[in-house]
Amino acid sequence: MKISITVYSLRDYFAGGRLDVPRFIELAAKLGADGVDLGYYWRGEDEKAEARRALRATGLELAIYITANDFVKPSPEERRVELEKVKAAILDAKKFDAKRVRVFAGDLKPGFEAGEAERWAVEGLAEAADYASSEGVVLALENHGRHFSRVDVVERILRRVGSGSLRLTFDAGNFAFAGDSPLEAARRLGQWVEHFHAKDVDAWGRACAPGEGLIDFEAIIGALSRVGYRNFLSVEYEGRRDQVLGVGMGVGYLRALLAKMQLR
Repeated sequence: MKISITVYSLRDYFAGGRLDVPRFIELAAKLGADGVDLGYYWRGEDEKAEARRALRATGLELAIYITANDFVKPSPEERRVELEKVKAAILDAKKFDAKRVRVFAGDLKPGFEAGEAERWAVEGLAEAADYASSEGVVLALENHGRHFSRVDVVERILRRVGSGSLRLTFDAGNFAFAGDSPLEAARRLGQWVEHFHAKDVDAWGRACAPGEGLIDFEAIIGALSRVGYRNFLSVEYEGRRDQVLGVGMGVGYLRALLAKMQLR
């Protein structure tokens, strides 16, 4: 297995103008990562070209291309806008020779009925998966948001879409935030896992660096390994300390853990 860092982990650095995507790639290499998850923070097409050059120069892989979409919208027109957002991300990913795109189902908003929200999500994801298949790309649905992070909901959506082009970005922390066991999620959903977010949760229910909190990553990674998972473990840091330090701690922990488990 390899280790990646998602660009979202350094969101404050981007917001403050202290980092751009090419420099993020260089930083990830210095921190010892094998790859990066890119998206969100582009300042234009020129920066994407610079990022491709930075990937070549550092030897890092683009583990997954990320976008943020929401199919839980009441009108077909709104959902069509979200579908076009996913399609654009797929085309961007292909420019980087990336084979995976992280997507969301959406957010269950106040006043929306859960069954109807899931139906909208399934319809949007099914159409997006068909397009991804035609472009040779796999979508990796992240368990995100309290409702759409529940194990039974994620499993239901994946089964209803029923496409080999829709798989799972397994976010360990998000399962915990939703009140479910990340280890049980790994056992039930392992067959669909395409990408992995290593996000930990401490005793007070706060996000922290992998290895700082209560999530048993050794057991979870072991369960996924037994069903054949060999892709990236991506550090997604949402803790309170400086984000570079938090990310660096997470990368170091995962490298040591994979060495211990003889998976690296």
